[in-house]
Amino acid sequence: MSKRKQPLWLCDSPIPAAKRTVSNNENKPTERDDVKPKKLSESLPGEENTPRRQLRSNYKIPDEMPKREPLIRLNIDDVPFIEYKGAIKYFTEMHDMAYHCDQLIQWVEQQPEKGQPKVPIGFDLEWPFSFKTGAGKTALMQLCATTDVCYLFQISCLKKLPAAMLRLLNHPRVQLHGVNVKNDFRKLARDFPEAKVENMIESCMELGQWYNRIHGSSGIWSLERLVLQVCQLRIDKNKKVRMSKWNFLPLSDDQKMYAAVDVYIGQQIYHKLREKEAKLEQERLDLALELPTT
Repeated sequence: MSKRKQPLWLCDSPIPAAKRTVSNNENKPTERDDVKPKKLSESLPGEENTPRRQLRSNYKIPDEMPKREPLIRLNIDDVPFIEYKGAIKYFTEMHDMAYHCDQLIQWVEQQPEKGQPKVPIGFDLEWPFSFKTGAGKTALMQLCATTDVCYLFQISCLKKLPAAMLRLLNHPRVQLHGVNVKNDFRKLARDFPEAKVENMIESCMELGQWYNRIHGSSGIWSLERLVLQVCQLRIDKNKKVRMSKWNFLPLSDDQKMYAAVDVYIGQQIYHKLREKEAKLEQERLDLALELPTT
């Protein structure tokens, strides 16, 4: 077995001066101008005359593959605000909340299961917040099952959630959805321990995560960004209303509209994402049918 050749820097023969000199300035002369650099085909002392691979100086990194749906880049001042013209049903008494939750349960159970076993319902919560004392008790629950009506339940008036409300939130056919909705469930369970947060988290839909799965993207979405991207609309997050006293009764018209818009636009986003997902699935099926079989 032949001995392995020594690396170049251990050879007895020194490297020519022209090879030792490295200049960062093209106009600066080398130590020996009369020594011409060797060609790549010539070998240095102690080396075998083996072919060398040349680097491609004209190599260009290919552009990234285009994404299925690029981020919408709009002048925010040109984007219209959301206009909600549906009904807002606001309740402060426990028996009213229980009655309308029971009505929603009956409506859910009447929906056909074919093609959509789960019935989507937009969900959101509001509570007062103070920089001195932090988050207060959950004050308002918003639900939107159809885009023409939003329910606002003033649960800050309650010591315990109605049984019909709990049945609705944990109904096997109901899929609650929203942006950062899991944290809302945890907040609700901290303030009202009878709420079974595990069941709601298991069956809910996070709209931002769903958007990422459909489009192969990543990132954390706020409701404002998701509305702009999916609906090309702007949501009015007026700080004065957002940071208002949600536990003070009665709520103002601005508070009611703010709360209703959050779940209304969530329901709109849900249906748009469902349509997009179905369209992409159909495209994959059509492509599979066009591919030749072996």
